[in-house]
Amino acid sequence: VSHGLRLLSLAALFACGAASAAPDDLALVDAAIRGGRLVQAQTMLDLLPDAKSDTFEVAVLRAQLMLAQGRYADAERAFAKLAATPSDDCRVIAGLGSAAAALRHIDAALARLQDATARCPADWRLWADLGHAYDSGARWNDSKAAYDHASALGGPRASLLNDMAVSMLMQHRYPEARALLQQALAADPDDRRIANNLDIAAASMGEPPVRGRGEDAARWAERLSNAGYAASLAGRDDDARAWLTQSIAAAP
Repeated sequence: VSHGLRLLSLAALFACGAASAAPDDLALVDAAIRGGRLVQAQTMLDLLPDAKSDTFEVAVLRAQLMLAQGRYADAERAFAKLAATPSDDCRVIAGLGSAAAALRHIDAALARLQDATARCPADWRLWADLGHAYDSGARWNDSKAAYDHASALGGPRASLLNDMAVSMLMQHRYPEARALLQQALAADPDDRRIANNLDIAAASMGEPPVRGRGEDAARWAERLSNAGYAASLAGRDDDARAWLTQSIAAAP
């Protein structure tokens, strides 16, 4: 569940340089992956001029998209293939580490992500990925240190606040998570993963989601479902039943 919550903060910073696709095109795909717009990212990747030839840069993006989609075993294989080229690209090493963390291979994940941060110490996203791997092993002090390091490097406020909030959610520190997520959503109101995580934090404390103006039935049902699932995990069975029932009514 924690990896689903975190979603796109696992995607490492991409470096430009594809042979055929313009750097701006690759940057747009990367932004779509990191912003949780996975269908858009897939479509854009398929439309790139060199999509069929799978240049190194396109292959990295495809592997990162697999990671974001929750296809962790596929992502691990894709990153392993890139590493065998051979490549010491930090994105590849970090991708292997993030996939290992998602598959609960914590020791391997930490070894790879520690290697990535040693090779590319100025990349804040690698430190955030390391923090999440520590979270997966319930090493809270170490994860906090990694997130603090990422923050000191000037990582984007909304994304990093989301990562830190997910760590709080995993520790059942719901009020702290909600405060961080409120700051994150204020900084990036269009980031759906942050909005979802805010619903989860509030629901874990027994607070129902509030339907936004103009929100369609499918999105409202999704939010109610998230809230119900979070309430169930937090032991709030009555809330869970109520919100899941509302979710079915909203989009049967």
